[in-house]
Amino acid sequence: MDTLAIPASSQELVTATLALLPTEVSGLDVGGLSGDGVVGLLATVRDAQRALDGLVVRLGLRADELAARGEGGGAREVLIRGVRGSTARRETARVQAARRWPTVGDALARGVISGDHVDSLARRLGGLSDDQQAGVDVDGLVEQARRLPADTFDTVVKRVVDDARGDGGLGDSEQRRAASEFRHWYDETDGMGRFRGAFDPERYEGLVSAIEAQMTSIANQQSDAVTKDANLAARALHELVTGNRAGGRPVPAAGFVIDYQTLTGGHHDDTVCETVEGRDLPVDTVGRLLCDAVLRRILLDDRGVPINVGRRYRTATDAQWAATKAIYSTCGWDCCDRPITAAPASGC
Repeated sequence: MDTLAIPASSQELVTATLALLPTEVSGLDVGGLSGDGVVGLLATVRDAQRALDGLVVRLGLRADELAARGEGGGAREVLIRGVRGSTARRETARVQAARRWPTVGDALARGVISGDHVDSLARRLGGLSDDQQAGVDVDGLVEQARRLPADTFDTVVKRVVDDARGDGGLGDSEQRRAASEFRHWYDETDGMGRFRGAFDPERYEGLVSAIEAQMTSIANQQSDAVTKDANLAARALHELVTGNRAGGRPVPAAGFVIDYQTLTGGHHDDTVCETVEGRDLPVDTVGRLLCDAVLRRILLDDRGVPINVGRRYRTATDAQWAATKAIYSTCGWDCCDRPITAAPASGC
């Protein structure tokens, strides 16, 4: 009978974890744990999850080996059993990543990186051509994955992929736009029309901002208190789409976070260019949006002090005065030579 070798570093942990599943875990009494006990046990559980992620991938690889010999249907068929399709697809992608990059599979099997780390590699690198993938230092990324939490590592991989493409993330954004979709149907069972959509970050941000602005407009015109819930969102969406709006047309506001160096000089190694929700956007996309928009800018200095805060304050802040004095010695108005600290002259 074929056996599966489990790395010694994970053997004890996997065995102990499997011994608790499935009923013993739910019966564990954690009520008496101290704070340190909670942290310690949670760390052990996290390690166990990593070990099990690695074990699933190794089983998937083994299933593919057997399928190649005519025994079974391979990883895709095995992994779909008993789980949701999205889970099976994610695990299958991990198996494919482990096969393509053995270093990744080995690190996952030993529990030194997590399945989430592998998901980032599979998703990000999967969008590159074979030639572009060949230029990526995957071993170096694995070393970074060992030291970084999954969300931080995903940002690192994105930057590596952007460099490999040489387009500042524009290609990835275009792929997401191409994958955006909107579907609708009428449900005969409850007599309700239903919608489902998937949008790239740029259009998602615009839609959500417009709906929230319209919800606020509706609420402000009601004499009674209005709850901003899903029902109000549905009304706001309908009014926006049909043009049957309560009151004047709101101006939706979409927020972006972009560092000053990128704003003035373009993409660089430490570029930050994303929506306020933290979703990455190409620099070219934000530049295009800024060309035709009603803007409210919040500009911070290198210490995070607001220099430009739109219309939040009626008078200039200390940081604004410092920045203005650094740029101008006289009045900023065209053809006015009065000192900047002097009282404004007529017409300024």
